Amino acid sequence: MDTSRFGALLDLLPDAVGIIDSTATLRAANSSAERLFGWSRDEWIGRNLLEMVHPDDVDWAISSLATVTGRELGTPIEMRVKSAEGWLLVELVGRAAEVDGEPVIFMSARDLTERRRWEIARDDTAMFRSVLHHAASLTILADADATISAVSAAMIRLTGFGPEATIGRSLVDLVIEADQPRMVRAIDKAKSEAQRRVTTEVLLAGRDRDAIPCQLSIVNLIDDPTVGGLVVSGHDISELWRARIELEHMAGHDPLTGLANRGRLSEELARRLDPNCREAGPVAVAFIDLDRFKPVNDLYGHETGDELLTMVAARLRDALRDDDVVARFGGDEFIAVMPDAGISTDDLAERIVSALSTPFRLSVGVVQISASVGVVAATPGDDPDTVLAEADNAMYAVKNDVKHTPSLRNIATRRRLADGVTHAFERDEFTVHYQPIIDLQTNRWVGFEALSRWNHPELGLLLPADFIDIVEDIGLGLRLGAATIETICQDLGRLRDRTGLEPSISVNASADEVTNPDYASTLTSALNGCDISPDRFTIEISERSILGRGGRTGRVVPANLAALAEQGVGIAVDDFGTGYSSLTHLVSFPIDRIKIDRSFVAGVVDDAQRRSVIAALVGLAQSTGMSVVAEGIADQDQLDMLLSVGCHLGQGFFMAKPMAYEGLEAALT
Repeated sequence: MDTSRFGALLDLLPDAVGIIDSTATLRAANSSAERLFGWSRDEWIGRNLLEMVHPDDVDWAISSLATVTGRELGTPIEMRVKSAEGWLLVELVGRAAEVDGEPVIFMSARDLTERRRWEIARDDTAMFRSVLHHAASLTILADADATISAVSAAMIRLTGFGPEATIGRSLVDLVIEADQPRMVRAIDKAKSEAQRRVTTEVLLAGRDRDAIPCQLSIVNLIDDPTVGGLVVSGHDISELWRARIELEHMAGHDPLTGLANRGRLSEELARRLDPNCREAGPVAVAFIDLDRFKPVNDLYGHETGDELLTMVAARLRDALRDDDVVARFGGDEFIAVMPDAGISTDDLAERIVSALSTPFRLSVGVVQISASVGVVAATPGDDPDTVLAEADNAMYAVKNDVKHTPSLRNIATRRRLADGVTHAFERDEFTVHYQPIIDLQTNRWVGFEALSRWNHPELGLLLPADFIDIVEDIGLGLRLGAATIETICQDLGRLRDRTGLEPSISVNASADEVTNPDYASTLTSALNGCDISPDRFTIEISERSILGRGGRTGRVVPANLAALAEQGVGIAVDDFGTGYSSLTHLVSFPIDRIKIDRSFVAGVVDDAQRRSVIAALVGLAQSTGMSVVAEGIADQDQLDMLLSVGCHLGQGFFMAKPMAYEGLEAALT
């Protein structure tokens, strides 16, 4: 369950805040809760909240929690809660919500000690006025008709309105016009029962500033002769509102380009194709793939690649209408959803291609790229996943028809590699190198990633980027995968026999492999045949391969992952970086590990937004039981920054380079 999606945002709140599930188990808490109760959140997260409640208050707590439903704030309840120094009288207010389809309650707690003193002090008018003046929180007194009779100094400082502008006016006049009906409902609800307390969130009007988000608690003390009216207390929740807005934006947008992300795109397309939606109607869906992005990224580095992607996003926004939704789908792929396009799909594709055909002036110089665009038309009632798959197919059809003209040297090299692949299998030229995965806190090796290499007789040691696409293009991807697994099993068996060690190993699984219905059984048979424990083995798969593209593929991949997980094989999402929001979709799969793409790691030191994204991702993943590995760590500054945001596992040339089996054995003995 994703109970940590607010991440560090909870720690911005002045009140003690926790999240509990339907069994009253504490799932998250902020630093204010630690200070209030005097215990570390790690001591209590995962334990039942009722263990903290005084035995005499447990039944009251259970019955009160059961009333917290819907979107409204629950009725405040007072009870004794265990703290490090004894029993503490607190006020609890809950709000029901849903996280990943499961019910939770966001619970805030306040120490009632100061309020108790205030209640005692009100018997003495002078003391009461003094307490009101010095109260830290905003406080308002009103009569039975909600007419204001006194306000605290904190209220005056917050809004800028003095007693002359507030006393004699209605409580309703304090809030902006749009929130006045909500304020009326809260007052009426409080007045419906003696000593009734109602909590609401409203925007208070400000004299020399924008409206102020506040949480107000209205208590009915009309029948109390010492008060004879309503007591309103509250506090400024501007930081929480800003955090909510930022989180909502982050959840729906790609952090690099600012475009919609995969999650928001899916929601928008589903809405446009839902026959029951008022805004449903015909749409054109364009799948856009940048044809020459990878060479630019490889030549100039990820920072330049990010700069280019940002410029591409800006051109796509300019080329499309305000009502169109353009999203970064992943890597160098984009999707546009265009309602009521009014022109042919060919014209739409041409408009997008034209927008991207002008050279891009980057910080390193001018570069030229092209794009393959597949456009399909859809109408309400069509399946969104099927429409995306058809747009993807249309894009690939366009890409395959394009006559690329790479240099003769590249053509000759590719032909030489393609001609040598079959012989490479026969001569055992494909091998495996192992790169350590490191505990960043202790610098201890905790596992290894197995990486394919080709010992080419003429070109030397080749990396996967040099040959993988060629191997897959000629239909030998599955054979290479099987050969890699066989080599890993042999190496692990040899290592176990010579050292007694059986380290954890992860290996990349291609889309061809995980979409093969026999992949899970083939892999587990290979591991069992070499007496390799499946729980020491992890496959790394791209996010796109996990989510699938619909149809048979969309059914095969989850089945393979489920079968492997049942046998104990770990599942990792590789090169994660552009699918932050879709992590909420991935939790339905048996994922054990998230690997943060090196492009995000590269900017973690200088880019505060990337740090916040990584911190949120780490918290979100860890809350669902996943570990997080940062890829491509290049220096100490990156390592230190990753540790500061909670990422404790990583790999990169800065710490350890990939090594052949002989180097692995030597390092472990």
